[in-house]
Amino acid sequence: MIVLATLAPAAGAQQDIGESELEDLLRVKIRTVQHMALNPLLIRAVRQQNASGLTPEEIGRRDEAWRATKELTPFKLSLQTSAAGGFLRAQVQRSTSFNEAFLTDNQGANVAAFPATSDYWQGDEDKWSNSFNGGNGRIFVGALELDESTNTVAAQVSAPVLDRGKTIGVLVVGVTINYLQTKRQ
Repeated sequence: MIVLATLAPAAGAQQDIGESELEDLLRVKIRTVQHMALNPLLIRAVRQQNASGLTPEEIGRRDEAWRATKELTPFKLSLQTSAAGGFLRAQVQRSTSFNEAFLTDNQGANVAAFPATSDYWQGDEDKWSNSFNGGNGRIFVGALELDESTNTVAAQVSAPVLDRGKTIGVLVVGVTINYLQTKRQ
């Protein structure tokens, strides 16, 4: 099942794109993100973080420190240079239709990200909660909107990360308006 967010007006969007049209335009990218979420490297990274005993308090501390600076701190950089972060970086840099990709654990905390997200904890956001879906993962496509961390208009596609059929995290990939406008013509 694919869940689409209500579309918000997007700065720079030349024409409104309705939900069914957005889903049609994103169909290939949705499958790509689903396939990426099945990568054993990403599954291992999420599995390891889930087993690390990360507490909600520690997630809160990390999130506060993350949001306190726009600078690329050593911690933010570590999520880009890990094996999973390197995989995500390669996916974003290889595809002009992607503006970002980030991987979260079963609490919504970042495991890997490229580029750095605007905050560390995604667990309070629709893109995570709708895709994680209480452990019953599903695809979620967010509204077409201006993404503050990359300063580009994009729709975020969220796919559950599955380990032996169980949802253990979420992969979120931003698909740019440029891709959507090109596909629409």
